[in-house]
Amino acid sequence: MNAQMIIHGIQAVVLGLSVGLILLIIRKHAPGSKLRLWVLLAGIAGAAYLIMRMFGVPGESTFSKMALAATIMLSSNIMLQILNLLLWDYLLKKQVDVHIPRLVIDMINFAVLAIVAVALLNGIFGVRLTAFLVTSTVLSAVIGLSLQDILGNLFAGLALQMERPYKLGEWVSVGDEEGVVVQMNWRTLSIRTRSGDHVIIPNATVSKDIVTNYSRPDRNHMCRISVGMAYDHQPGKVKKIIISILKEMDGVLDTPSPRVFLNKFDDYSIIYDVRFWIYEYHRRPELENAVRTRIWYSLRRNGLTIPFPIRDVTIREVSAEHEDRVNENMKQNVIRELRNIELFKPMSYDQIDELAASSSKLLFSKGEILVQQGDSGDSLFIISDGEVEIFVSDSAGNKTHLVDLQKGDYFGEMSLLTGEPRSASVTAICETEVIVVEKSGIAELLEQESSILEPLSTMLEKRMEDLSGKVTDQKVKKKSAEQPDRKEHLIGRIRDFFGIG
Repeated sequence: MNAQMIIHGIQAVVLGLSVGLILLIIRKHAPGSKLRLWVLLAGIAGAAYLIMRMFGVPGESTFSKMALAATIMLSSNIMLQILNLLLWDYLLKKQVDVHIPRLVIDMINFAVLAIVAVALLNGIFGVRLTAFLVTSTVLSAVIGLSLQDILGNLFAGLALQMERPYKLGEWVSVGDEEGVVVQMNWRTLSIRTRSGDHVIIPNATVSKDIVTNYSRPDRNHMCRISVGMAYDHQPGKVKKIIISILKEMDGVLDTPSPRVFLNKFDDYSIIYDVRFWIYEYHRRPELENAVRTRIWYSLRRNGLTIPFPIRDVTIREVSAEHEDRVNENMKQNVIRELRNIELFKPMSYDQIDELAASSSKLLFSKGEILVQQGDSGDSLFIISDGEVEIFVSDSAGNKTHLVDLQKGDYFGEMSLLTGEPRSASVTAICETEVIVVEKSGIAELLEQESSILEPLSTMLEKRMEDLSGKVTDQKVKKKSAEQPDRKEHLIGRIRDFFGIG
């Protein structure tokens, strides 16, 4: 056995041990990977080359060259696979959160292996590749021109993956399209619009267009709506009403606080720029609609009007008699509602008529608060149409539902007659119209005819005793039950509230 054979034998043993060690490491850290197959094939090819050299097969023979070339190619592929695991999958994807499309990685691997193959053909087999390179250059130019759009999308997608201007689940707009990102790949971006449609946008288009990400730097988003008001209304009052509306609405953030700006003086109205912040961008149309709706109801209750542009003027004469009939019909409706209220049964028709004249009708939208727990009050509400929810809140803000009231029900009698603070909150379940009876109307009646004081207190006491599950003033009921003479106590409170001696 000569020295050359011993050297090749030692190399074969070292190669076998190295292959075994590498396979053990791969099995422990990358189970299921195809890398084990490539290491095994490279080990077999290398061992075949060393065995042939050990038994005297010359290196210039075709079999030796093929074994050596196969060993180098397979080893190059193994190095690329290890680089993929370390660089692409671990360093970029897990550490830096940069996702490289798999197609790009495969193309890089193919290019490196192609260069190695060309070098092997030239270095080991002595193949001259001048004509081949010229032909491949022309072919590459033809293919490049044919696939320039695809390649443009490919490299644009690679750049977008590196920059990460958006992620899955984020709301973005690209040009005229707006939606949530549902898929990103090497060629296109897919978003789902508010209509539920999927829009596919090429990466080259995305890279050239303006991309707005509504989920960054955080999910807070400012909404802006315009409201036109008549010139007769004071800007300070308008701003105060609108801001109070925004502060009470669910879905509108308290911080940053909503703001209202006088934007411009238009031909027929003053335009206000209403700005408020939301967290759930996907609810933007819903919340903007809710804000506009709530503004309309609140402005109408406060006697403020939203004008509209006039293009054609039609003059129509309305007789005074017609207006009187309309007003009279409205008044009769209020009178009927008041007469159906048990609390007012002791009153005569004339007294009800006077009370109706001082009462008013208000309209509330769904979700609006009619009465806030703890607020002072001196009015009674009669539900003319719609439905309300009554609930109480503890110091921690936990809400307890008490009852739902519908058309014909009423609440707030204790506040009307005694000035008791509101012991519960009342919210409109749907669009609700109420008749509001103010303290001033009752005060005028008591001033003219104090004899109705005792029947009123009697009806109030009865109301407190028999609410049939519709009690909203739990605190007052408890306190009143503790009084030795509840009726006398109520009369005393009513006298004090209205200043009757």
